[in-house]
Amino acid sequence: MSLKRPARVLFLHPSNELYGADTSLLYLLRGLDRSRFDPYVILANDLEYSGLLSKELTRSNIKVASLPIAVARRKYLSPTGLPAFLGRVRSSVRLVAQIIEQEGIDLVHTNTLAVWTGALAAKRANRPHVWHVRESLESPKQLVTLMQRFVPSYSDRVIGVSQAVLENILVTPRARAKGVVIYNGKEPHTWMAAAASGGRDRVRHELGIGPEAVAVGMVARISTMKAPDLCVQAVTRLQPHFPQLHCFIAGGPVPGQTEALEEVERLVARAPDPSRIHLLGERRDAPDLMAAMDILAAPSRYGEGASLTIIQGMFAAKPVVASDAGGNRELVEAGRTGFLIPPEDVGALAEGVGRLIADARLRAQMGAAGQQRALQRFTLDRAVAEFNALLWDVYVNAHAKARE
Repeated sequence: MSLKRPARVLFLHPSNELYGADTSLLYLLRGLDRSRFDPYVILANDLEYSGLLSKELTRSNIKVASLPIAVARRKYLSPTGLPAFLGRVRSSVRLVAQIIEQEGIDLVHTNTLAVWTGALAAKRANRPHVWHVRESLESPKQLVTLMQRFVPSYSDRVIGVSQAVLENILVTPRARAKGVVIYNGKEPHTWMAAAASGGRDRVRHELGIGPEAVAVGMVARISTMKAPDLCVQAVTRLQPHFPQLHCFIAGGPVPGQTEALEEVERLVARAPDPSRIHLLGERRDAPDLMAAMDILAAPSRYGEGASLTIIQGMFAAKPVVASDAGGNRELVEAGRTGFLIPPEDVGALAEGVGRLIADARLRAQMGAAGQQRALQRFTLDRAVAEFNALLWDVYVNAHAKARE
């Protein structure tokens, strides 16, 4: 199919930072075939974001706007907050539908289940819509049922970052026919080269972690879902048995939501040796952090689609101890590249981490196996190629229907 101009694709996303879903979208947008697609990105501005994603998009010559689009945050979906939220949905649908017409948008892409506006505005403007699902919903049940009906009904295709998220949201044969898995991808070299370039030594020197120490690391948002509190509890149990154990957690809380961070700080203060647990806050040196750790902990309670942190750790040849939640089992090969544990099981988390602390050979074997698995399945080149192909397929099919 020949193009008079690239197809204009509108992307809607619920935040303006550089965590997992943010960076994944950024890398996909940078990898778009610009001979076929012209992207325009709308980011929600309902919270006081740091603006990191919009800065990176601008540097990549991608048009971006921060606008008051509705985002389905848990605090808005309460009985008292729901009427105001639905009002924001209506107003943001009108706004985005106007943008679709004014900008000559050909295709709408929604990133995460938290944004409902794109699907509704695309329907209103009679444009094809792709929903990119990155999380698994577990509660409340009414919301899960609503989204299981809403997502496939208002989407031409549904991308899942794992089979688990698709099975969670597409529950009928007709709905499942719209689903396709595109695993998150990362560029391998950055994560594989950080140790050789001195990143490991730099971070460990900064934190006072000697060469004989074993470092357990988390690189994740400080939130109830990501469960850094469980990591601290597990490390607290292990400290009396492993004097060489250090732990660091890199990440900050959701803007305006500091409860999870305060709980982690309380747990650290009660640890046998708080000086060996390092809370680093927001960091922009994730490759060096991955190089500096010996074991990656990913104890999320729920909702994981396909953790970018786990993929990064695998490229960095780190064994992973992760909760068996969402798509984690599609990333971690239990017993070969790491351990999968029941969610919220501090004892199992401590046992898995403890086994790896005690056995350097096992750490090396699992790390090498994980790196090989990531190179086979989770490269950015693969993800970008599959994403371009899917968008093109949706656009061509919609164009063909419009001509009938």
